Amino acid sequence: MSNPPNPPENRSLYEQAASQSPIGTTIADVSRDDNPLVYVNDAFVDLTGYTEAEALGRNCRFLQGESTREEPVAELREAIAREQSTTVELRNYHKDGSMFWNRVTISPIKDDAGSVTHFLGYQEDISDAKTHAAEKTLFETHSENSDQVMFITDTAGIIEYVNPAFERVTGYSAAEAVGNTPRILNSGEQDDAFYEDLWNTILAGESWEAELTNRTQSGELYQAHQQIVPVTDEQDELTHFIAIEPDITDTQLTQQVVTVLNRVLRHNLRTSLNVIEGYTELLETDRSEADRKDAVRTIRERTKALKRISDRTTALQNILAGNDGPPMAISTLDGLVDQFRQRYPEAVFETTVPAADAEIPNGSVFRIAFEEAIENAVIHADCDPPQVMVTVDPVDGGETATVEIADNGPGIPDTEWEIIKTGNETPLRHADSIGLWLMYWSVTALGGAVDRSANEPRGSVLAFRVPLLPEST
Repeated sequence: MSNPPNPPENRSLYEQAASQSPIGTTIADVSRDDNPLVYVNDAFVDLTGYTEAEALGRNCRFLQGESTREEPVAELREAIAREQSTTVELRNYHKDGSMFWNRVTISPIKDDAGSVTHFLGYQEDISDAKTHAAEKTLFETHSENSDQVMFITDTAGIIEYVNPAFERVTGYSAAEAVGNTPRILNSGEQDDAFYEDLWNTILAGESWEAELTNRTQSGELYQAHQQIVPVTDEQDELTHFIAIEPDITDTQLTQQVVTVLNRVLRHNLRTSLNVIEGYTELLETDRSEADRKDAVRTIRERTKALKRISDRTTALQNILAGNDGPPMAISTLDGLVDQFRQRYPEAVFETTVPAADAEIPNGSVFRIAFEEAIENAVIHADCDPPQVMVTVDPVDGGETATVEIADNGPGIPDTEWEIIKTGNETPLRHADSIGLWLMYWSVTALGGAVDRSANEPRGSVLAFRVPLLPEST
């Protein structure tokens, strides 16, 4: 910058403006050795704690200390050498030794001949902004890597931020959630009084905490333990609300498995034992050879059924225990279908499976869902021949794969599917088939999701959306 016209009245105006500026202002004389300060204003004195007499005649480096990084200092020196303006942020020190973050801007002052004679400097304390930025970075790092659902709203409840766990649990992407309100998760399970208490509490500046039932984008209900914390500014005014939902999926899954298995096992064991006992008594009587063979076959079938239940229970124990098995390559699904071709030669199987290297984590758990879906499609078929079509969406470059099992059977009753999706069983309202539960539990344990749709012209399509191992994407 060139020197402005400086008649006496203007010079007084400029000096008065610099003196009363709220930003620390300095002038350094670059025509003298070591570029000493020849002017500091009151804001500089207030900022640094050094008096005018203590600052004048010294190079501004006296504000530097042990934590001052060399890079911004070197940038300042280079700008002065090149006679250019620059802005840097660096750690400086008050007179009392305490550190502060200083945003320093310097600009050359030229005389009438165009030669640089001085440098004008502006010094601004940005410590609060740096602290806020560091806290924001820390929060974002934590929330981005947390298994807890987190979202932030303004005081009107408009969502401004959601973390990846929110997207994973609710099914809503950040783009879909931001700008909406948490009403998108409303399941209808809580009444107006519940939400009135929530708002009265947080608008009063108090934290709120409760158990509630939310609904995902796909319509699935899930239980959440939600905590909402008000955020205030320096004037203690409310600015935002942070909602946190700890991950209780594993606990929910365990409770659900125990409840359903208790019902199913009691029913199946009681029924099977009654049948076995009846046919055992029949064998003890004087019956024909054909009747005796039929009784033995029935007992054997019931015994196999009980063993299958036992095997399923063992598999579920592994799911609940979180035992990770080896991954399963997508391409191996063809081989599993071949096993069903041999077991059910009367059925027609078709597969569209990409020859990809993608792998599903904990393959033994996914295998439970996959084999249950195919087994159920065949044994519940009411058409001749039973048809099962397995399709895997292209997975190259993706983080998930969708495995679809379509059949030409009677379809899954809406009432049963609604129970599975909501996760709620009662003595009068429960799913008859444990197979659906096994599929749902297995895919859920993998962090995936299950969906159902109609197959045209008849039948059902089960879609398993499952995560892939990072290295396979």
